[in-house]
Amino acid sequence: MTRQPTSTDRPPDRLSTALWEADRHTLALSAAVHDWLAADVVSLEQIEQDSALMRLADQLVFRFTKLQDAMGERLMPATLAYLAEPYEDRPMRDRLNRLEKLGYLDLRDWLHWRDLRNQLAHEYPDQAEQRLQTLQATVTAATHLMATYRAWQQKLKKDTSI
Repeated sequence: MTRQPTSTDRPPDRLSTALWEADRHTLALSAAVHDWLAADVVSLEQIEQDSALMRLADQLVFRFTKLQDAMGERLMPATLAYLAEPYEDRPMRDRLNRLEKLGYLDLRDWLHWRDLRNQLAHEYPDQAEQRLQTLQATVTAATHLMATYRAWQQKLKKDTSI
């Protein structure tokens, strides 16, 4: 039986778990972005009339949100702990600033992705065009978020012995 990691695990265990989780979401998100681009979606009506496209849109939103959550809630603190950076109990903005200084992310990008995530959480039926634009922006943001995560992995390998 596999032992579940706990909050008292050493940083490498936390980091391995965070990377595993982000890998899962990245893999699913990558496939969803690929399928979305191949589907050539041009209208919200097209999505709403095709159950496969509706599921694909849901997968994009879900995995984009889950990858960003996994990075923000688990990968960021695990990376900082592994690098022996004393930011565990600091506010999120301090963590983001430190990770930017260390070269793991761009703060403006992260804040944009958080804003987009918040927009995705609030759907308004009378704003179909806005909903489609937000979904299309999610595809672009997802591609960039995944690239940031992959660069993060490479930087960790370079900076540590993972």
